[in-house]
Amino acid sequence: MTQEKHEADVIVVGGGPAGSVLAWALAREGVRTVLLERARFPREKVCGDYVDPRGLRVLQAVGCLEEMDRFKSAPITHTTTFVEAERLYEGPIPFYGMHGDLAPHGYTIPREQLDAVMLEAAARAGAVVHEGTAVTELDAGSGGVAVTARRRQRTARYAAHLIAGADGANSFVARSQGLPAADPRFTVVAQRCYAAVASPGSEAATELFFDESSFPGYGWMFPGPSGLVNLGVGLLSEARQRFDVHMPTVFSTFVEQLRRHHPRCGELELASKPIGGTVRTYGGAGRNYFDGGVLVGDAGGFADPMTGEGITQGMESALLAGPVIVAALEAGDFGAARLAGYETAFRAYFDPSMVFLDFCAAVMRNRHFARPWLKVMARGCELAQTDEEFAVTSSSYFGGLEVRPTAILGQVWLRSLQEALLAWPRLISGTADAAARRHRASPAELLEWQAALARSMLSDPLWHMRWTLDIQARWARVLETAAGGARDRRAEGLLAR
Repeated sequence: MTQEKHEADVIVVGGGPAGSVLAWALAREGVRTVLLERARFPREKVCGDYVDPRGLRVLQAVGCLEEMDRFKSAPITHTTTFVEAERLYEGPIPFYGMHGDLAPHGYTIPREQLDAVMLEAAARAGAVVHEGTAVTELDAGSGGVAVTARRRQRTARYAAHLIAGADGANSFVARSQGLPAADPRFTVVAQRCYAAVASPGSEAATELFFDESSFPGYGWMFPGPSGLVNLGVGLLSEARQRFDVHMPTVFSTFVEQLRRHHPRCGELELASKPIGGTVRTYGGAGRNYFDGGVLVGDAGGFADPMTGEGITQGMESALLAGPVIVAALEAGDFGAARLAGYETAFRAYFDPSMVFLDFCAAVMRNRHFARPWLKVMARGCELAQTDEEFAVTSSSYFGGLEVRPTAILGQVWLRSLQEALLAWPRLISGTADAAARRHRASPAELLEWQAALARSMLSDPLWHMRWTLDIQARWARVLETAAGGARDRRAEGLLAR
């Protein structure tokens, strides 16, 4: 059988945003880079397709944003939040437009086009791209890397000094190095399709949907090009397993609820077959380096713990890995000790925001608390609708550009304490109209938290104990990170460094 042989300085496995950005960054530094992608582009990818202002900055630097003009949506500046099918917030995305060097909007760009254009950008920078190439064997160590792959029905062999796994949540590279498999506590399963709905309003807006059937998780509807929307729902993998949740059923229920309750979705028609996928969130990010290589993007678990967004985070992880790889090549040292600088870099960059977001996600992992949490969320949406400062601060935990844990907790706890203290006086005095009382704390709601706690403890005591300990451990990390005085630098980005 004919064999191909290739040599490079670095092999990048996976041609999604993280892999393409890393290959682009390395090639620009004169590093001989070969990128192996098992699919042939363009190809579909399960994703919300949303690229936030930070991601747009990277795409601009890579030189491919203008090429996507015909694929991207109108600029997205607004958002709408529904809780149990009731619209409770509608307006500008609170934290957009606050940083002068960032676009005051986002775009949805279908991954079928986004990934293909980015892969082309990596090739233009000088990376050698081999599509339709599936890695079957990997031998990585401090002395170098050897890869065997299937390419064009032939066996191809690659030799390099280093390898970067950018091959997704089920990374072959990670598994080959004995790194931990995806932990269901930090893995989100999703199902999405494209759909046709009635014409949007004057402002392009993301729409988020929270209800008991998708807790802990949410549904989304993002405007896209060609008059279609990206429609999907995501759920924490742990909850899906524990409660035997069938994702296609969750998705179909979500679609039917939209048809019944959403003003633009009465005639909603699916324009593609629903497909499923997984992402790994930052709570499960481990070492992400080993003798001979590193992991970036979903392979390393860099998705936002609260939103599941991973495009921007994956590209950022690649930009952090690039200088470490270049330094290792210059030193001629490919061992794990040299590559440990990657973890130092990504922890310094991501921890100030992601550790807190991971704590929030851990608190909300318990499905028994779905109903009281949804009531809290409903109350928060109503407050955000009338209080701009509260909207900017408290909503930053869900996709924000500058996460400030102390400010968020101060706002939320202060309001929560105020609501709790006023619950009984309001009931006794009969103050506030019926509409306002719907989402205000009441004695019954306070009892509902106690009932949810009891259900959790009785239904699975061992899981409940582990969950409680996990929350305590993650809160300790929040305190440790805060004590270090580090602030969220992600609004500033990495490209100017």
